[in-house]
Amino acid sequence: MFVGGEFFYDSRWQVDTPGIRTGELTFLNGGKACLILICDYLLEQGIKKILLPSYLCPTILNTLEKCGLDYGFYQVHPDLSIDLKDLTLKSRDYRAVYFINYFGFPQAPVELSLLHNLQSGGTLLVEDNAQSGFNSTTSGDFVFNSMRKLCAYDGGYLSTRFDMQPYIEKRTGPRNQRLPLIREYRSRLSAYLFQGKGDRDELNLLYERAEEFYESDMLVEGDADERRHIEHLDWSGIKEKRRENYRYLMNLISDLPQITPLYPTLPEDVMPLGLPVYVNGLARDQLFDELGEAGIGLTIHWDAISRDMRLSSNADALDMSSRMLTLVIDQRFSHKQLDYLALTLEALINNHQNVSLHNPRK
Repeated sequence: MFVGGEFFYDSRWQVDTPGIRTGELTFLNGGKACLILICDYLLEQGIKKILLPSYLCPTILNTLEKCGLDYGFYQVHPDLSIDLKDLTLKSRDYRAVYFINYFGFPQAPVELSLLHNLQSGGTLLVEDNAQSGFNSTTSGDFVFNSMRKLCAYDGGYLSTRFDMQPYIEKRTGPRNQRLPLIREYRSRLSAYLFQGKGDRDELNLLYERAEEFYESDMLVEGDADERRHIEHLDWSGIKEKRRENYRYLMNLISDLPQITPLYPTLPEDVMPLGLPVYVNGLARDQLFDELGEAGIGLTIHWDAISRDMRLSSNADALDMSSRMLTLVIDQRFSHKQLDYLALTLEALINNHQNVSLHNPRK
């Protein structure tokens, strides 16, 4: 049995008519493409730096640097809430502030109040919904998502009141080098998982090549076929399945003291990316590897922080990245697969406890 891993093509969620309204949104190549255009706009307005949360994917920093935008950080607490005092103090020196709706969960009312106050004072807000999909309520002057985190297709939707067409036209031209590779990967992954066809090492190499192009390319135009597939997914059904799986898995892991969910309660209208937890009392990386050996491919958001000098100097961010693990709850998986995930997780934790009891520290 397998749980997790990358998305593969899955016709179960395809519908005949569009499953989401995107008429007021701009479709682009992905979340990175959205951020590139936002950078272009800010720079043209004379905004040369942006204030970021201290806990984020290093790819964001890479993109900002490639575009020529400088940045600073405000503190984020271990529960991923904003340090309001720190943001208030540091935002005085910035005309643009970036915030993330981590794992699809919205900001608390007190955080939104501060962000809205900044906005009313002229600060431009960039709302990162990369992990959220399509939110019904947003606050940013720029709001964007990243579909490859939620389904087996590439693309990102940007919402803003500003005219972004001139910036899109300036970046028209480069060929999409990633799409042929990731499409082949997603097709072959499905055959590998369900029919036993193909070689895992070849698949991994294909995926790595596709990711290299994603990191290096500065393409912004979205692909029409990817968009058509995204918009013909049953997004209401996907949302409900993710919510159901979240609640189901939360119940299964509730008695594991070594596992602390970041969001024990699932608010109404939230479509969660995954079920993020902190691992306590044992090495997260070892647990992650052992789960992988059992066919459970999970994600760490974001282990690269520990290897990035731009972020690793922040003690809180470094500690968070060393303990966080995202359990899968998405639309691909049944209760039986989540049972397997929870039972395997519990067995591995118990095994570590038994080893510790028999080998006490001297």
